[in-house]
Formats: sequence, C-alpha cells, structure tokens
Amino acid sequence: MKKLLALFLACTMALGLAACGGKEETPASPSAEEAVASMEAPIDALARCMLENDMEYDPENPDFFWTALYYFAGAYGLEHEDVEEVPDSYQLKVPTAVMEEHAIALFSEYDGLMDLPSIMKGNVSFDPDENAYFLSRGDIGASEMRLTNVAETEEGYALVAELWGIDEEETLIAQFDVTLTKNTFSEEIENPLYLCSVSSMTLVKEDGMDGTNSESSSVAPDETITAVFNGLSDSHTAELTLPDGSIQAFQFDANSTAGAILSSLKEGDGITIGYITDAQTGAAKIVTAE
Repeated sequence: MKKLLALFLACTMALGLAACGGKEETPASPSAEEAVASMEAPIDALARCMLENDMEYDPENPDFFWTALYYFAGAYGLEHEDVEEVPDSYQLKVPTAVMEEHAIALFSEYDGLMDLPSIMKGNVSFDPDENAYFLSRGDIGASEMRLTNVAETEEGYALVAELWGIDEEETLIAQFDVTLTKNTFSEEIENPLYLCSVSSMTLVKEDGMDGTNSESSSVAPDETITAVFNGLSDSHTAELTLPDGSIQAFQFDANSTAGAILSSLKEGDGITIGYITDAQTGAAKIVTAE
C-alpha cells in the first residue's frame, strides 16, 4: 500500500511540474519611468543633430530624417545586438531592419526609410547585397541627456529634455520640449530597446539664448493660479474658470509640455497654471501646467 501511495504521489508531482513548465508567464507592462527612460538615447541624438546642424525637428525633410538617423545609429547603434563594428575600420554595419527600429523611435509618423539624400554622401551608404547600411561610428562627447518634468498624456508622455555639458563644470547646453507616443511597433520586436516614438521636439532654451524671448515652459511665470478647465477654443487657446468664478482665455504653445498637459484634460478637470501677461497686448500665456 505504501509503495502504491508513493508511486501515486510521484506521478502527481511529475504531472504538476509538467503543467508548470508548459505555462507561459505574461510579461509585465513597462512602467512610465521605464518607457521614458528608454528614450534617452534617441532624444539625445535628436538634440545634438538639431543643435549642431541648426535644424528643426522635421521628419518629412530627407536631410533632417537621415542626419538624425546618422547621429542616432552612429552613436548608439552598438547597443543593438544585430549591429556590428566592421573590422579594421571605424564603421558600423546596421541591418535595414535595425535602421527601421531606430527611425521608428525618432519619428512617430514613420512610414518607411527615405532614399539617402546627397548630404549623406561619405557618411552613410547602403549595400543591397548585405541589405545593410554602413556608417561612421559617432561620439557624444562630454555631454549628458537628462529627462525631467514627465507628464503622462492620452497618447504617451510630455517632458523636458536637458542636454548638459559635463566637462569639468556642469553647464546647461540646451533645453527642449518633447512629446512621445507609445511605440506600437515594439510589441512586434523581440527585446525592444525603445518603447516610445518622438512625435515632436522643440528647442526652447540654448546656452546664450535669452529665456524671456523663448516660446517655452522655461520662462518664469508672472502668476500661478489653480483653475478649472472648460475646454479648448483652438489648438493653442484654453478657457479656464478662475477662482473668482470668471472665465478667461489663455494662450499656450501646443508643442510645449504645458500644451501637452492642457490638450489631455477633460472639461471640469482642475489644473494649476503659471502664466505671463504680454505688456503690449494684455494676452495671458500659460508657460507651466501641472
């Protein structure tokens, strides 16, 4: 009897182990912190591309499209397991599929790799036999990208990106307003590196730039109030009910962090804003929101 019982228990345990082995665990969804942190490299590449070439974020411009990709893949390509450094050279071999992954991270409206423009001659080349791009390996220098003021929106996140020089003394080189959308392509990629896509990026402050002339959330507000959101009159005007019960229209930059927050609100939501008043026109403009 004891032998039969022992055999039954052994069989039961074996079946249980087999069932456990066949069960697949559903991977946990990344947190907001993880999703935004994964975008440090592409945002850094865009920032340096825009600053060093005096370019605006414009994914439809082939020159900007490929210059940004060149900065990104050149500096960070080796983080991808399928990118190789060509022996006895300072070049990287980037498969087309990997270059597409980089482009998707940089441009939320990505719709295929553009043809290489003439300005890329000598910097990036395509080998159809290898189905890969060859480009010079890049260097980010003594700088560091810091992502701050992250706010979740309906489509993704809004944040401030700061590029700091860290050579001897820390110096703020430039500041950008960035909006991200969730990268739906990442669900089809095994071990995706970039969990979002950049949908807009605007320079709001640069070393030597007078911040008071910037269309940015870096401008110090004249006054801060808590109000009730009534809705948007247009893409850059919000109507708010003030603490005294009056209703007032406020302008805002649609591409700023404050603009992204305002655009995600529903009627009746409370919000704290900081705003400035134009001395000539009397128009009130929101520069901070939370």
